[in-house]
Amino acid sequence: MLGLLNTFAVATYGALGASRNYVAVDGFLLRLFGSSLTSTNSYLSGMPSQADWLLMVGLGMIVGGFLAALITGTLNTRAVPRLWASRFGASKPKRFAAAFAGGFLMLFGARIAGGCTSGLVLSGAAQLSIAGFLFGASIFATAMPTARFLYRKKAS
Repeated sequence: MLGLLNTFAVATYGALGASRNYVAVDGFLLRLFGSSLTSTNSYLSGMPSQADWLLMVGLGMIVGGFLAALITGTLNTRAVPRLWASRFGASKPKRFAAAFAGGFLMLFGARIAGGCTSGLVLSGAAQLSIAGFLFGASIFATAMPTARFLYRKKAS
């Protein structure tokens, strides 16, 4: 299904990606509250002025993931995952701060780069882009050692 959606997206719109949805929602909220920033700011003026199908794809991922977890009985409401707690402690504020900082840095980097990893890897690979394949390989080449480093066993 993702392959079909990706093919449709590239053929009718362009690269499939999700990070632009944050900016699109920001623009919608600014207009809703009467701000003219969306028309005077060169970055915001290039974003969609209303909900489009890519925004619905993003919302569908959230709702679909929630429903899948609910239906399969795997919904986890634990604020601090066991693996995190075993390595960094069970502090909720520490976990939330780390999650917020990581999410902020990823989104900030995605917007500076003009797109997110899903756009580069998924759409790039679908277009047989060398950059898409190289970036996908680099994600795995860095993610695995980083995870091993972060979740290594504590020295006693």
